[in-house]
Amino acid sequence: MPTNTPDDQLDPLFRALDASSRSAGVFFPRRDRTTPPAGATDHEIPVEPGVALGARWHLADPRQPTVLAFHGNGETVSDYDDIAEAWREIGLNLFMVDYRGYGWSSGRPTLRSLYEDPAKVSAFFLRELAEKSRAAGLDRPPKPLLFGRSLGSSPASRIAAQRGDDYHALVLESGFGDVRQLLALFDIPLGDLQDEAHRHFSNPELLKHVQIPVLVLHGALDRLLPPDHARANHAAVPHDRKALRLIDGAGHNDILGFAQAYFGAIRAFLQKH
Repeated sequence: MPTNTPDDQLDPLFRALDASSRSAGVFFPRRDRTTPPAGATDHEIPVEPGVALGARWHLADPRQPTVLAFHGNGETVSDYDDIAEAWREIGLNLFMVDYRGYGWSSGRPTLRSLYEDPAKVSAFFLRELAEKSRAAGLDRPPKPLLFGRSLGSSPASRIAAQRGDDYHALVLESGFGDVRQLLALFDIPLGDLQDEAHRHFSNPELLKHVQIPVLVLHGALDRLLPPDHARANHAAVPHDRKALRLIDGAGHNDILGFAQAYFGAIRAFLQKH
């Protein structure tokens, strides 16, 4: 099971990534906060002194599992207020987390924080889950799941690789494979650090350490991250409790328009695993 590499060993990589004049283009933060819908509660997750991430928990039934979820770039937790109902219909609560600088989160998004924050988010979430379950009179909470869409595939895969025993399964939707291809889209120069970036950020490098069931969802017509990314992620999982589902007709940003196939695939996978 991989652990975070010591900061001093990763400093050259993070300096190269985050100091690039083009690195800010990787993120599309949007400030947004709506009133939580009925049954939802807002949370703030401390990740360093003076910096906290916003999160929203759609908890319909504490006896059902909760999905710790990371959204795509340019999105916020508020965008998932309506989508949470579709998760509820397949028997899952939704705990959606923003990144630094997104929604009402403080701080600035960086590739360093994308690497460092997931472990802190997971620890906070598991504590809250245990408390909520005790308050509901449960001996222990149902084992939660992990979900990551697009950019969110990175923190979800990292938690699954490092703390997978705490979770039942991982769902990746529209996730990237080799991070070097992604960074090339933003013309971020890495020079001799390309392989280092690959080892620490590419999802297949994380997924080869994941032992829990993994569902890979992807739009068959995704042109931003073509389906080869999904195939690479699926192939990297080192066991047979995995599935790859390409959603016919779907691209990168319209995949939820195919909700019946999308949530049907998640439901079927969880019934099997």
